[in-house]
Amino acid sequence: MQDAFTAGVEPGGLNNTQEIRILLCYMLHTLAQPIKRDDLLDILLGRGMTNYFDTQDAIEELLRKGHLVQDEEQYLTVSSTGSQIGDSLSMRVPYTLRERAVESALQLLKRRRIEKENTVDIRPLDHGGYEVTCTVLDQERKLMSTTLWVADKWQADTIKEQFLTDPTTLYRGTLAVLTGDTTVSPIGDQLIIDLG
Repeated sequence: MQDAFTAGVEPGGLNNTQEIRILLCYMLHTLAQPIKRDDLLDILLGRGMTNYFDTQDAIEELLRKGHLVQDEEQYLTVSSTGSQIGDSLSMRVPYTLRERAVESALQLLKRRRIEKENTVDIRPLDHGGYEVTCTVLDQERKLMSTTLWVADKWQADTIKEQFLTDPTTLYRGTLAVLTGDTTVSPIGDQLIIDLG
């Protein structure tokens, strides 16, 4: 039976709080930008790199010692001493784990930025189905908004996920088709759009 303190940690993950502290400092030093505490936990726990209790203990100790700083919105940043720890002691944490942690954090930060710069509004309709509005923003200015009617919540959620994965493709594709700056080829039941 797996111990509660190691539950969820995959082989190659960390069970040592000292190594977890080093990984946290390394991640924040490498990212060089704040990250929400909950997002950091999701990255490490969701990918089986660490467990909840040890990670929370590591964060609290780093905060107590001033190696991490947390603001009122729960964003964590690394201090200069934390950066030194992450930089100089990083070899104590396996390379693949360090790289996986940083890559996961970069993907999450990219997704958060996309969600901030683009919106999806899903509204149930009285006569059934859903209205999905995908909006591409440039800071506060609306560049494009597309509204679709779909039959069910699954389709609405799928459109939301696909749009937020890469909203620039929808914008570029729509712009290219509407300006004639593309090749559109119907092949069978498919529409091939070459953005060249």
